[in-house]
Amino acid sequence: MKIKMLKSTLLSALLLCGIHAGIMAQETPFAKLKLSDCLNYALKNSYEIHKSTYDVAESAAGYKEAKGALLPQLNGNTSLTDNLKLASTMMPGEIIGDPGTLFPVEMGTQYTTYAGVDLNQVIFDTGLFTGIKISKNAKEVAVLKKSMTQEDLIFSIGNAFYDIIYSQQLLANNRETLAITDSIYRKMEMQVAQNITREIDLNRMKVNISNIQVEIEKTFATIVQQKNYLKILMGMPIESELELEENIDLTIPQPVLVGNDESELSNKIELQILDKEKNVNLLEIRQLKQSYLPSLSFVASSGYHFESEKLNWSNSNFWSNGTYIGVSLSVPIFDGLIKHNKINQSKFRLSRIEEDIKQARQTILSNRKNAALQLLVNYRSVNAQRENVEVAEKTYQQGISLYQEGLYSITDLLDIEKSYRIAQTAYTYELVNYRKTVLDLMKSEGTLNELVNQNK
Repeated sequence: MKIKMLKSTLLSALLLCGIHAGIMAQETPFAKLKLSDCLNYALKNSYEIHKSTYDVAESAAGYKEAKGALLPQLNGNTSLTDNLKLASTMMPGEIIGDPGTLFPVEMGTQYTTYAGVDLNQVIFDTGLFTGIKISKNAKEVAVLKKSMTQEDLIFSIGNAFYDIIYSQQLLANNRETLAITDSIYRKMEMQVAQNITREIDLNRMKVNISNIQVEIEKTFATIVQQKNYLKILMGMPIESELELEENIDLTIPQPVLVGNDESELSNKIELQILDKEKNVNLLEIRQLKQSYLPSLSFVASSGYHFESEKLNWSNSNFWSNGTYIGVSLSVPIFDGLIKHNKINQSKFRLSRIEEDIKQARQTILSNRKNAALQLLVNYRSVNAQRENVEVAEKTYQQGISLYQEGLYSITDLLDIEKSYRIAQTAYTYELVNYRKTVLDLMKSEGTLNELVNQNK
C-alpha cells in the first residue's frame, strides 16, 4: 500500500513538473518590450501607418498634378493617311466650257502625312487657381489623417498591451496558488499514508489542483492569442518572438481632474480634419461660382503637311509648313442649371460638416469628462481591491496554518483559497482598467503621443 502511494506521489510530482516545464519552455524570454518599445516599433512597421503614408504621398502627387495645369501644355501629334478611294467634288461645267452642268473631280493625293506640335497656356482661369488650393487642403487633410491613424494605433496597442499584462498577472497568480496548493497536496499524501487525513480530502485537493492547471492552460492560450493580435497591430511577423516586460509599474497616482474649456480643443486632430474639410467645401463652392466666369488661353500650333501619290518623304517639294498663334476665350452662357445645382449640393454638404463639428466638440468634451470621472472611480476601486487582496492573502495563509494544525476543514481551506484567487483577479483587473482609463483620458485630451517617449 505504501509503495502504491509513493508511486502515486511521484507520478503527480512528475506531472506537475512537466506542466510547469512545458509552459515555462514556451515562455522563454526573447525580447522584453515595454509599452514605449511596442509603440516605437509599430510607428515604423505598422501596416496602417504604411497605408496612411502612401495616402499622404498620393495627395502630394495630386497637389503637384493640380499645379501642373498652370504650366504650358505641349502636345506632339502625327498622322498618316492612305486615301484608297478619293472622294469626288462636283465642279461647275463653266470650267470646261459646258455651262449649266456639273462634273465630278477627284481632289487630293493618295497619301497624306502630318507632324506637328500644339501649345496651350492658361492665361486666366480663376477656377484653376482655386482647384490648386483645394488640392493643397486635401494634402493637409491626408497628413492630419495620418496623425489620427497614429493616435488610433497608439490607443489600440496600449489597450492590447494592458490586456496581455492582465493575463500575464493572472497566470503568475495562478502559478503561485498552484505551487502553494501542490505543497499542501504533497503533505496531505503523506498524512493519508499515515491515516492522519482522509483520502476524500486528498481527492478534493487533487480536483482543485486540476482546475487550477486548466485555468493556467486557458490563460496561457489567451496570452498567445493576445500577443498575435498585438503583433498584427505592430506590423510584426506572427512567427516572431514577442515578450512583454512583466515588471510593469502599475502604481496608481492620484488622478487630477481636467477642465472642460472648449479652447483646449484646438489640438484635437478630429476637429482639425473637420475644419480642413469645411475649408475644402467652401473652396469647392467658390470654384463652382468661378466657373461662370470666362477663361482665356494662349494657343499655338506648328506642323508639316505631306501630300503625294507615293510615300516619298525625302522629297521636300511635297512638304509644306503651317504655323499659327492666337488666344482662345471660353464664355459660359447656359449649362442647364448644372452649376447652380452643384453649388446647392456643396452648400448642403457644408451644413452637414458644420453639424459634424458641433457634434465632435461636444463628444470630445463628454468623453474627457467621462474619462476623468471614471478615473476617480477606478482609483477608489483599486485601493479597495488592494485592501481586499491583502486581507484575503492573510486569511489564506492563516487558513493553511490552521488546516495543517487540524483546526480547519478542507472545505474551509478551499473556500478561502478561492476567495484569495478572486481577490487577486479583481485587484489585477482594477489596476489594468485604471491604466486603460488613463488611455481614454489621454485620447480625449489629444496627448497619446506622449506615450511613445515614456519609459513605462
